[in-house]
Amino acid sequence: MSEPVRWLALGYSVPINPSKNRVYVWRKLKEYGAEYFKQGVALLPYSRGSYAKFKYLAAKIKEMNGEASIVEMKFIDPQDEQEMVSRFRSQALEELSQLKKDCAAIMAQLSRQTVRHLTESESEEIKKIIKRFSKARDRSHFSLTLAQDVENALYSLIELTKATVGDAAAQFVRAMDKAIK
Repeated sequence: MSEPVRWLALGYSVPINPSKNRVYVWRKLKEYGAEYFKQGVALLPYSRGSYAKFKYLAAKIKEMNGEASIVEMKFIDPQDEQEMVSRFRSQALEELSQLKKDCAAIMAQLSRQTVRHLTESESEEIKKIIKRFSKARDRSHFSLTLAQDVENALYSLIELTKATVGDAAAQFVRAMDKAIK
């Protein structure tokens, strides 16, 4: 790794009861694509977006009568930092690989149809994949070519649907435009 990454750490503690508060924090961190450095300390690569997310979550934790602090962190040992980056990449790789498989499966399903007709269920499935891609892309903190592969697969899927179901394809294009902003 050539240049050190700037990291944000959210150190927090949430009262044991009610347990739904701990679950809420865990789900938010998962949604953000954060990785745990240690128990009660979650990391994200520094960006305005990650700072805003941690700031929001820290405020929520304090509303729950918990404690939360956001700090900028720097790894001293490059090997430790590389291991953390690998954890982030692994998380994104798993999610994006599944999305790529899901795109290929629906593409194969649509390609086999002799009469091209997009069912409501197929349309909903494509919308779900686009929504999942948008979230996965937000959580891909370190560039992965697989994210571009999934984006290309989604656009290929949209092109396949355009020929017969222009309105649905237009909806998908709008969803993709929103997803990659």
